[in-house]
Amino acid sequence: MKSRSRGFPLPLHTLAPALACAALTAAACGTDAPGPSEPRDTGVHPRLLARPEHRDLLRSRVDREPYASILATLKRRAGRPYEEEPDPASWDYKTNGNNASTAQANALLAWAFEDRAAADKAREFLRRLETNWDTNTVLDMNIRMAKVLMGYTNAWDLLSATPWFPAEESAQAESKITDITGQFFAKYLEQDFYRDLLLRPAQNNHPIRTADAIGYVALAFPDHPAASTWWNWSISELDYLWGPEGQYVQPDGGASEGPYYSGFAWGPTAAFFIALDNALEGEVAFTRDCRTRSDQDPWAGHECVEGEQGALEVPLRGGLFTKAVDWSLSLRLPWGSRPPVDDGVFTPFNGGPLLTSFGGGGEYLWDWEQNRGDPQAMEFGSDLIAHHLLYLDDAVAPEAPRFLTRFFPDAGNAVFRSDWGDDARWLLLLAEHGSARKAIHDHVDGTSFSLAAYGEYLLIDAGYYKPDSLDNAKTSQSPSHNVILIDGRSAPDKGLFDDFGDADAFLRNTHDGDAVDYAEAHQDYQDTHVERSVAFIDGRYFVVGDRLSTSHPAARKHAWRLHGYAGLTSGGTFELLPDGGRWERARAGVEARVQSTSPGLAVVEPPYTPLTVPHVHEFEEDRKAADHAVIDATVEAEAPGFLAVLLPYKVGVDAGPDAPLQAAPIEAGPGVVAWQIESDGGTDVAVLRSKGAPEALELPGGQVLETDAELVVLRIEGERPFALMARGTRVVVDGKPRVTSPDASGLAVEE
Repeated sequence: MKSRSRGFPLPLHTLAPALACAALTAAACGTDAPGPSEPRDTGVHPRLLARPEHRDLLRSRVDREPYASILATLKRRAGRPYEEEPDPASWDYKTNGNNASTAQANALLAWAFEDRAAADKAREFLRRLETNWDTNTVLDMNIRMAKVLMGYTNAWDLLSATPWFPAEESAQAESKITDITGQFFAKYLEQDFYRDLLLRPAQNNHPIRTADAIGYVALAFPDHPAASTWWNWSISELDYLWGPEGQYVQPDGGASEGPYYSGFAWGPTAAFFIALDNALEGEVAFTRDCRTRSDQDPWAGHECVEGEQGALEVPLRGGLFTKAVDWSLSLRLPWGSRPPVDDGVFTPFNGGPLLTSFGGGGEYLWDWEQNRGDPQAMEFGSDLIAHHLLYLDDAVAPEAPRFLTRFFPDAGNAVFRSDWGDDARWLLLLAEHGSARKAIHDHVDGTSFSLAAYGEYLLIDAGYYKPDSLDNAKTSQSPSHNVILIDGRSAPDKGLFDDFGDADAFLRNTHDGDAVDYAEAHQDYQDTHVERSVAFIDGRYFVVGDRLSTSHPAARKHAWRLHGYAGLTSGGTFELLPDGGRWERARAGVEARVQSTSPGLAVVEPPYTPLTVPHVHEFEEDRKAADHAVIDATVEAEAPGFLAVLLPYKVGVDAGPDAPLQAAPIEAGPGVVAWQIESDGGTDVAVLRSKGAPEALELPGGQVLETDAELVVLRIEGERPFALMARGTRVVVDGKPRVTSPDASGLAVEE
């Protein structure tokens, strides 16, 4: 997102003549290109959700799919009756939000299809809108207002383009919408308590959604006495937080608060940016309002200058705003939901197909269509049903993304993926650092991973179990994640607000290959450096190798923790194995087997109390909490290494590439552990060595493997041979080099 400072600290209203000229055509003003523009009442309607010329486009497409189905959804929305307040003494955001969506749907039908009955219904809803907003009792009402204000504002704008909206009714509706907005702004932006509690510490979806709602009203009603104040704060926030300096979106597109809450922020912002694109030409002028900037890390040094002139380039055609969609798509679970990392639950992404009208590709449309649980979703975080009628361009053919495995070092995400089908094998490895982990909705989950395969979520992130609204989620701390615990914890616990806890983790030494993909997550905690390697073999199974080094002078209890989605109250079955566990659901299961380079490993289940960490999770869309089986592979040592194989399989398949895999431990010398894995592709070996451990290992087939590497994964026989080593110079089998490197400090792969 581009933002250009203007070198004159003048109030925006003093620039009105020049900016109005800049918003006109170059020929009219004698300039070469449009300059920054500000909101002004042009008298043209509609100008927010749509422009007048969009009506013919909409009418021309509603008889074919997917528009016919979208229109049917819109008509069902329009058919709802007016919802009454559950408590007349308290203004309710759910009731008013639903009524706003119903009014918007009817107003669109009235304008697009000259439907007098729909116009009358939308007018009725506007007449019945109550303005006693300050009677609400919801602390975080600020994130609830986008649906209300944007919906009713769109209804007003669309009705204004019909012959059935008398001037006095229009003025009354405008007065109600701006009255509510004024109360909203006064409470959350002008009262220190609410501003400093909910907007300044967050720098996330809270100020974003607040700015979307308030800025939308300012765009619609620029002549209101407070409109310029509303406008300047709102655009200041959106320019900052969706831009490169806001720390909300990393350079590679990863959003700091995870795919759930960033999607919650993205939808209403897309609606606002589309309205800006419709109503204004060129860049958007504003005067910086810094009242909600934070001087705490990671936002210190924001360099916001109160009163400085700026210009926002609407980022629908590029920049971090669209990169965030690509990142979310990359994290997509095989069946379409986003993974429940950080404070998240399963949810689709809402609004991606709209980008097809702004240069976006067919992968956004494919993602929207191919969702097992919620196909063609249009309402998460924002009601975008009408927008899909107008901005989903079916001339862009839906197609699966062309990438599979992807690495996001800035965001700290490594996504391993076999294919784009529902049965794909998928693993997400986390290694966030800096502003990528410093978010109120972040979890203490550096080096953790989650796994899905054959249509099931199998090895899990515990999601967002938050029984106390005034505290962090119970699942936010390290015991609820697949990490190595040292005396029961990993990185520092998360506190409230900007006490982020955790510790920086880094994604390093990545490889995207044909037979093997690989990445490492590095993190320091408890006086220990943890290097977690993940290797994805043939798109079929995973090897996880953990190498620890410590400055702590004595042995401590280490637990290699693993959470699986089966057992206890979560359904499916769980079996504790001597060296791991097996979790199985209806479609698929996974067997996890683990060894340690230190002697005395024992696999146990931690003590269980219902709906209590570590067993509790909440990530299904119905928000029902349940308990799952957890294992700890425990050992008392100074710096043990762990070598695990994660073997997913398809239930009911006894032979072939999707059948259960066979893994057997290989006898080795002290400080060395190894697995032999039999798959449809061949026979593979994984080896983990402690420093100074024996370099020779006799394999079950009689071959002798020699290596000075810490981690080795290679194919002994079968199709697509490969050899991978980390921290070594050679892997030799029966005297024949399989992979070599002059540098022992990194990664070497031969395929």
